[in-house]
Amino acid sequence: MSDIETVFLKWDIGGEDDLQIKVGLLFSLTGITSITEKGQYEAASFAISEFNERHAEIEAIVRDICSDPRRSAEEAEALARDGVRIFIGCYTSACRKAVLPILEKYNCLLVYPTLYEGQEDHPHVFYTGEVPNQQVHILIDYFMSHYGKRIYLVGNDYIYPRETNEQVKSYASEKNGEVVGEKYVPFGNQEFHKVIQDIILKQPDIIFSTLVGKSVPAFYRQYAHMRLSPESIPIFSPITKETEIEAMGAEFGSGHYSSASYFQSLSNPLNLSFIQRFHHFSGRKQPVSSVMYNTYLGTKIVIDSIVKTKALDRKEIIRNIGGKRMDTACGTLRVDARGRHLSRPVKIGKAQPDGQFDIVWDSDKNIKPEPFKISTRKASRLNEIVLEAWGQISEEAIIAFSENGTIQYLSRKAVELTGLEKGNKLTKKMIGQLYDSFQIISHEAKQKHLLLLKPRIGRSTVPVMTFGRVRTRSEQYQLELETAQIAAKSTANVLILGETGTGKEMVAKSIHEMSDRSSGPLISVNTGLIPKSLIASELFGYLEGTFTGARKGGAIGKFEAAHNGTLFLDEIGDMPMELQVILLRALETKTIVRLGDTKERELDIRIIAATNRKLEEEIAYGNTFRSDLFYRLNVLSLTIPPLRERPEDIEVLVMELLQELESSYADGAKRVSAEVLQLLVEYPWPGNIRELRNVMERAYLLARGKDREIKVEHLPGNLRGYLLRKAAPQLSLKEAEREMIAKALRETKNVLEAAKKLGIARSTLYRKIKEFKISV
Repeated sequence: MSDIETVFLKWDIGGEDDLQIKVGLLFSLTGITSITEKGQYEAASFAISEFNERHAEIEAIVRDICSDPRRSAEEAEALARDGVRIFIGCYTSACRKAVLPILEKYNCLLVYPTLYEGQEDHPHVFYTGEVPNQQVHILIDYFMSHYGKRIYLVGNDYIYPRETNEQVKSYASEKNGEVVGEKYVPFGNQEFHKVIQDIILKQPDIIFSTLVGKSVPAFYRQYAHMRLSPESIPIFSPITKETEIEAMGAEFGSGHYSSASYFQSLSNPLNLSFIQRFHHFSGRKQPVSSVMYNTYLGTKIVIDSIVKTKALDRKEIIRNIGGKRMDTACGTLRVDARGRHLSRPVKIGKAQPDGQFDIVWDSDKNIKPEPFKISTRKASRLNEIVLEAWGQISEEAIIAFSENGTIQYLSRKAVELTGLEKGNKLTKKMIGQLYDSFQIISHEAKQKHLLLLKPRIGRSTVPVMTFGRVRTRSEQYQLELETAQIAAKSTANVLILGETGTGKEMVAKSIHEMSDRSSGPLISVNTGLIPKSLIASELFGYLEGTFTGARKGGAIGKFEAAHNGTLFLDEIGDMPMELQVILLRALETKTIVRLGDTKERELDIRIIAATNRKLEEEIAYGNTFRSDLFYRLNVLSLTIPPLRERPEDIEVLVMELLQELESSYADGAKRVSAEVLQLLVEYPWPGNIRELRNVMERAYLLARGKDREIKVEHLPGNLRGYLLRKAAPQLSLKEAEREMIAKALRETKNVLEAAKKLGIARSTLYRKIKEFKISV
């Protein structure tokens, strides 16, 4: 009897101690990616039905997550509070990442059945989809050997396409490939005329598509309508499968390529049996894609473990499925020893006129999952691996570059502070700019230069820019304020984006005061704080008697109050959908109607809106913000950088706040100590300027009457604690090296495997084990 028969065909369950299992299915039955996720939902339901037919008691609780990460997290938490510990679904990487904190909080397991970008190996997730080295890399190898090396990248603007394409660029560059174009469109976008025009202009050898959901059919159809042909410029996509081809029409998908472990056209007996049973369950001969089969597979593996072990504990499930081998419709698969990913054979298919795929390449053997693999080059020295690991756990900003100036490594913090990337070449001018911008400690290593960067206080080569009430030394912020200057000279609507506490209202006031409307009123409304039932009356006013409690004589609304001036709508992203329609009409007609009235009143106002939300994502994920209103508001937009990205502004802000506090409280501290200023510069400020203002006011009051200087003792405990943590010795390279070796030994079966994992000789590893006194 084969393993597949043991695992998937014989369910010896029943008896008095049957375990009741609740499973949460998190799929988009509506929304942008529903064309794919409806099939996944049916595949999971089919797998569960096969258990229940054999007297298991499995309750599937379905939640429509609407292609919306926030909705995914909300639904997952609601189910987790009700006792659900096993989840299946979350198609997009954005949705998957949104539920990770919920999984951790309630100790749940997610079966994630979709191909993804890698760079993640979460202990609460069983990934049954392909990772890039099992799918993307083989596509690149194939098209470079058959079509050419000029690549055009097109994808939706979110996590999976951008991270996958970074890996495409890295892998392709090793093979002398060239990316001739790279375009990203909003999630759900269905207009590709300009993108395809650019493709025609650039003349790539192939198009590599990471489009998802409703964007897929639209792109393939417009590609055909604009006379492009798969014979000349084929589309290669790891995403477009049988379900997407059905949605677009087989004639539009024919001739293009995809890769996966599974295709419906596989003619082996196990697949023919699976297709027949699934069609009988669904009641129609619908197409079956790899993400559907991976959903079926993951559901079977996990529920089989629960049924056999009578355990719902995540760790117990992972321990049970780790190393499991099974013969399946797509070949012999094996769960890796850690119970996270699948080792599998992989195929490349060419779409045919009937909507199915003809297999043009087959790996014939299993490809091991390497979710963190980006390059084919292996680290040849242990110190490079250690530096990589140290940079991920250290809070220090480290840049390592070669003698010719090529950056070989940046720590996570260095990327945040400089915006540089691995592979960039540092010129003498660029190095000089780093010395001007940061306090730098330089180290010389073998064939390397190491720079330790710390934020610099005091001297800066960038002069202070003033715009109304705003002053900044940050070049990034100054570029955004150039848009504000243009806005002040126009009557166009403005959208201000930025995290909470960054000073969006201050910028709005400055735009108003610098404009020719400065003599008119500036009316501010926080739409997130007004009760939903009162927003319409607050904005548009009402007549007497319109509703219970209406003021005698009625009242004008904020729109009328702002006539000949500016209306500032803060937290616009929180406005209910039904009122967005009314707001849109007011903006388009420049008229309003008070509640209870029929008379239209003409207005002359300029709208400045602000939000801490990413409105383009709000539009894409579940229609929580109207796209037509977004484009009406977003004539001119600017983004205020968070305070952690502009440490050069800390000193300016501190002095301004001291002056404000002196005006409010009279006698008090006149300055801050150098130690305090350095700490304020290095602190990450999650609450931005609002948090800085609160810290300064507290310190000013504590120092008042005692000293003329604010010292560390006057700062709140969280900042003093941060100072102590910063002062604590950082993990040394030697310590990091020891930890890296110990970790490799824990995660492998023997010293030989550990040496291969580390990319060093076994004799070197034995020497290191002896040096660090590590027990094996």
